[in-house]
Amino acid sequence: MNAKIKIDFKYVDENLEKNTKDFIIKECKKYYKDLVSVDRAKVLYENMGKLLKNKEDNAFYVAINEQKKIIGAISISLYDNRIETIKEHYENKKVAEVGRCYILEEYRRQGIASNLLNLVNSFAKEKEYEKMYLHTHYFLPGGFEFWSKVGFKIVYDEKDEMQTVHMQKDLR
Repeated sequence: MNAKIKIDFKYVDENLEKNTKDFIIKECKKYYKDLVSVDRAKVLYENMGKLLKNKEDNAFYVAINEQKKIIGAISISLYDNRIETIKEHYENKKVAEVGRCYILEEYRRQGIASNLLNLVNSFAKEKEYEKMYLHTHYFLPGGFEFWSKVGFKIVYDEKDEMQTVHMQKDLR
C-alpha cells in the first residue's frame, strides 16, 4: 500500500451504516447502470439494512481515508441459497456469501481489497463457515482477476448476458 496514504479499516456499526449503504449504492449504479433503477436501489438499501441488523451471521467492513471518506467496502453474510442455478451446490452447508466489494478506482492496487478480504476471512473462520461463496461478473474491472488471485475457484459460469460467474473458496 502507498505509504503516503493512511487507511483505517472499520467494522460497520450504526454510526457508519448510512454512509456505507450510500457508498455501495453509488458504486453499484456506476457499474450496473440502468439495472439499478430507483426501485431496485431502494430494495438493495433495505436488504443491506437487514443484513447489518443480523450481527451474528453477517458483517460489513469499510476502508476510510484520512478525510474520513469511505473508499472501499465489503460484506459477508450467511448465504441464503437463493440462486437457482447453484441451489443444489450449497444445500445443507454453512456457507458465507461475500459481496458488495467495491474500491474507488483511484485507490485500487494498494492492498485495500486484500485487507478487507482478510477481515471477512477472519469473520468467516470465527463463525465456522465451511466455504465462502460469491458471484461476480467478468465486465467488472479487476473483479474476477482479484478473486481468482486470492484463491476463489469457479463453481459455475453462467455464460449469460451479465457474464455471471459463481466462485467459492474452501475454509477448512
